[in-house]
Amino acid sequence: MTTTAKRLVRILIVLIIGSGSALQAQDSTRISPFHLSFITPLGTNGLQSWNTTNLISINMFAGYSGGLKGIEMAGFANALKGDMNGIQMAGFCNNTFGSANGLEIAGFWNFNRKKVVGCQLSGFANVALDTVDGIQGSGFANVTIGDTRGVQAAGFANVTTGTQTGVQASGFFNYTRKLRGVQLGVVNVADTVEKGIPIGFLSFVRNGYKVIQIGGNETLFGEISFKTGVRRFYNILSVGATVRNNSIKWGFGYGIGTLIPVGKRMDISLEGVSYQINEDAWYTDHMNLLNRLNLSLSYNITRTLGAYAGASWNVLVTGNEIEGEHPHHWTSEVTMYPGFSAGIRIGL
Repeated sequence: MTTTAKRLVRILIVLIIGSGSALQAQDSTRISPFHLSFITPLGTNGLQSWNTTNLISINMFAGYSGGLKGIEMAGFANALKGDMNGIQMAGFCNNTFGSANGLEIAGFWNFNRKKVVGCQLSGFANVALDTVDGIQGSGFANVTIGDTRGVQAAGFANVTTGTQTGVQASGFFNYTRKLRGVQLGVVNVADTVEKGIPIGFLSFVRNGYKVIQIGGNETLFGEISFKTGVRRFYNILSVGATVRNNSIKWGFGYGIGTLIPVGKRMDISLEGVSYQINEDAWYTDHMNLLNRLNLSLSYNITRTLGAYAGASWNVLVTGNEIEGEHPHHWTSEVTMYPGFSAGIRIGL
């Protein structure tokens, strides 16, 4: 073969390879104004579905496409290899392996491998393996493996492994590594609260406010309490007992409180605690509630040890059964009186 012929063959090979690469690049960015399918590849895009970005896509059962710039609907499931820009709706689930910008609505779950900007709404769960800027709303759980800036709202639980900036609200459990906003739930857990407040029945903050309080008051001579949360809002679990006239009375209580700093070493605490008082028994099976409003001044002797003393107002509500009444009837007796409390606090 002559030198000229060899050169022509080489040029032809380069052109063939180049044209093939160009076709592949063109296919990978193929735009379809309208796509209709039953289940991929039984649709108008055929075997090119996973290399096609659709403007309008309707999957009667389920579809898998390259991307979306518009709206996509499916009776069961939508899946995208690339990015979603627009609206995705499915009877069961949406799955996006690129980023998502817009609105995702599914009967069961929404799954995103990359960043979400917009809104995820599902009947069961939303999962994002990157950051979320917007809203996650589900009937059961939201999970973000990264930061969330916006709102997480779930019937049971919210989890953000990074920083939650905004609101976490659930029917039971919230977790974030760092909170810059508000947590609302029965149980809230965070490593650090920078600018915000957890509000719930129990809040645990690893770098927050944790105190064991040992003291007494005019009603319960000996009392020990555990306080957890942040200084602005904390939960109180308490138990106390007393002996009077050869009778043992003890109570377990729950309350909430807040600390107001008044100096480098001094704080004012305002707390409300409600006890069920049991008399000569492990449990008194009628209402016997001691409700205390405490106002105390504390002095921090060291970083972890402090002393407190203050005044209180007590409201005792006792339920009494009326004998001989059928069906049973109860009356309530209310007694109010002032009191005091004093003791020490040990920081954990």
